[in-house]
Amino acid sequence: MKKLKFFLILSLPLLLTAINYLKNENILIDKYYSNGFYLYVSEKLRLLTYWINIPIGDLFYLLCFLLIFYFSLIKPKTIRLKLLNVGSLIFILTLLFYVLWGFNYKRITVKNHLAIEGEFEKKELVDFTKRLIDKINKKHIELFLNRTLKPVNNYSFSENVKISTKNIQNLETLFEDSIISYKYKYPSVKKSLFSLPLTYMGFSGYINPFTNEANINYNIPASSQVFVINHEIAHQLGIASEKDANFISFVMLVNSDNEYHKYCGLSYALRLCLSEVSKIDMDQYKKLIGQVNEGIIQDYIDINKFWKKYDGNIESISKKTYDLYLKQNNIDSGIKNYNESISLILNYKFL
Repeated sequence: MKKLKFFLILSLPLLLTAINYLKNENILIDKYYSNGFYLYVSEKLRLLTYWINIPIGDLFYLLCFLLIFYFSLIKPKTIRLKLLNVGSLIFILTLLFYVLWGFNYKRITVKNHLAIEGEFEKKELVDFTKRLIDKINKKHIELFLNRTLKPVNNYSFSENVKISTKNIQNLETLFEDSIISYKYKYPSVKKSLFSLPLTYMGFSGYINPFTNEANINYNIPASSQVFVINHEIAHQLGIASEKDANFISFVMLVNSDNEYHKYCGLSYALRLCLSEVSKIDMDQYKKLIGQVNEGIIQDYIDINKFWKKYDGNIESISKKTYDLYLKQNNIDSGIKNYNESISLILNYKFL
């Protein structure tokens, strides 16, 4: 057993090196893993967990932490044994991570699937933002009757999950090229047991690669939950890149049969566009934001206030760690990848 553990530890850097050298935008992985093996395995994992509200993946992480603590600090009598136990466990978890989900980082990106250009001009951004403001203002008044009223999510968590699972089906008629599977069986979207720690870490949710559950930070503002649910479902369906998951979530929402979900998709896109305009032309940004309904702006302000309450060292450390994790998995821009979906949205030309 000691020899096996030693072998696994030595194999870990070899495993990571081999994965790192796999070609990005890999046609074989896209065809045989992301649209083949992964879809089969992820569906079966959700079959094991979808029927219970408790996030099994959260409990799995807690168990792993306890096992590492026990086998590294309590049971072994020597440092050598502690290192063997922890190292071999890390190898097993790393291998399972890539087999069960992680190889999706090597699949063909949405940008190349849809042949969307990644660049855009300032005028294009401003014109798009103006059209977006007009559309969301109308949708806001349609739903909430008054431009000064803050939008409210009147649906329960489970109702938003049900609506979100239907949103996927609408993608089949939109994308000629197959990007994801539109047959989403056994929806497994749950409120995370770690919602408070996730809030301090600055995260709205995550997919558990070992159980294929989408675990949502239930502390975040209700108006943010809809986008996060759709984003994590995109991850469940094999979209690894944060940029691509944001884009898929946006498209799912603006094409939803539910009007509030449509509003949430527009709201996400507008926040992204206004943020980008503010970086390149503050005067133009002030003009544009003055055209947005007061209730929408108040919602943005409240969301920002919520996250500012939890600013601190924990968030800084967790974000830097996640940035390194993304770069290790060939997302060169790291955590900035979240905001890069703007180029996909602009060039998708849904308005």
